[in-house]
Amino acid sequence: MTNFAKLSLFPATPEQVTESRKRTATQWAKGLSLEDYVQRDVIMDQYEHAAGGKLTTWVLAPRNDSTTLDFMCSCETFRRIAAVAKRSKDIDAREVRQVTAYGIASVFTPASKRGKGYARHMMCLLHWVVAKRSTLPAFPADWGTAPDVTVLRALGLANGHFSVLYSDIGPNFYQDAGPTPGAHDGWVVQGVHTTAKAVKPSALFHKPPHGVNVTVQRLAEPDVRALYELDAGWIKDDLARLAGDTDRALFSFLPNHGVGAFVIHRTMTIAGSPGGARRPVLPSTLWGIALLPQGTRTLQDALDVGEPISFVTWTLDLSAGEPRTLVVARLRADEHTMTVILHELMTIAREEKIERVEFWCLPPVLRAIAESRGWTTTERKEHLSAVKWYGEDSPSEVEWVNNEKYVMSASVACRGPEGERALDASKPGLTLNLDSAGVRRRGAARKMERLTGEAAILCTMQGRRDFEASQNYQLGLKRRKQHRLFCSNINRIEGTYARPGYKYIDVVIRQMTMLRERRP
Repeated sequence: MTNFAKLSLFPATPEQVTESRKRTATQWAKGLSLEDYVQRDVIMDQYEHAAGGKLTTWVLAPRNDSTTLDFMCSCETFRRIAAVAKRSKDIDAREVRQVTAYGIASVFTPASKRGKGYARHMMCLLHWVVAKRSTLPAFPADWGTAPDVTVLRALGLANGHFSVLYSDIGPNFYQDAGPTPGAHDGWVVQGVHTTAKAVKPSALFHKPPHGVNVTVQRLAEPDVRALYELDAGWIKDDLARLAGDTDRALFSFLPNHGVGAFVIHRTMTIAGSPGGARRPVLPSTLWGIALLPQGTRTLQDALDVGEPISFVTWTLDLSAGEPRTLVVARLRADEHTMTVILHELMTIAREEKIERVEFWCLPPVLRAIAESRGWTTTERKEHLSAVKWYGEDSPSEVEWVNNEKYVMSASVACRGPEGERALDASKPGLTLNLDSAGVRRRGAARKMERLTGEAAILCTMQGRRDFEASQNYQLGLKRRKQHRLFCSNINRIEGTYARPGYKYIDVVIRQMTMLRERRP
């Protein structure tokens, strides 16, 4: 049994930061070389979302050797500005406060350290480095002594009103990782609806909406950042208005100070000849649209007016083996402008050869408009947004407003072979998500559960090649999604079990083979 009293959570040294990134490259490099992968993070460190101490890498390490490169696991926290609003219980007054909050990212345990509870313990200790100590119970004696709060405050930490992450292993694992053992008061899932539509190149969808006469301006990355600066104030006004209709505490991350720009910058690759000058390159120059009000001709004209305008921004998910997806990062619209935005999104998606467009957590009125035009809403089985509230209110008394993609640099986690593993939301990794219900497989592949009546089986490389050949078959949309997930996960399983100490295996699901043979 692991003696957690001998371990603690420490801010990483520069050498530990580099080691942490080298470890994660095996899972998250997405085709980049190790050099380019590490260089991309070095470049990202200079951007506003991370600069000035906003980004901290943490390592779980022995108390007597906190700077070791043989640390147990690591993660990152991003310090951010958020707004909280709540109606007074005594009078009809609505207070909007600007607070500090945190996103948790890049949780990773190396294969040699898994199965010992390190990742869960690290997540439990995170509460003790980001939250105000006045909001936490007594530190568990079995865990030794708490991280030094004086040091944390000097680093601008231990001041969080809440923290968020995104889970790929369902709602329970992180909820169980509370600030004390067995308390089950960790991160609670909120808002997991996705409204999406496949992009079809049919002229039928090019018909513009009637009754709305607006000027549409397309936005480059600097335009998006300028828009977010004003949107931060608009969000505070929204919270003040919404708080008058509920007794719940409402909170929202603010998209300025680099928070919303992160999901754009994260799509970069590194270009240049080996040994020559290397530079970051984004996959697109187009990251949003704004609907300009009457009397204005440019975005700057509209921003100078200062009144809220309708707009939508996005990021791109271009993962190999997956549909090219435009994910809306931030939406400001009403029932009159939503139809224009939907039309423009699909137009741009066709131009950019995008295959799928999706929104996260649309408000009910806007969701109904989208669904009336053929969009479909489902509950996500992965990237489950979850919050840990450190205020006086209980989790059932708080509501996350603007729970959208622009927030997401926080972590996605899954439990991989031989124990816990957590994966960054913006980076693909091993998620044993091999069935249509999205059930994550825990433990080694040999312990995989039955799948819709057909057991998971081990097979030869020839079987795998046969299965990969089925990519060319025109399966239905649901079947193709299963197939892409399967092939993607096989590649990652191969990388895991090819390491020393593992026997190489390939996993093929018999049901998937049957789908291949029953092509429409």
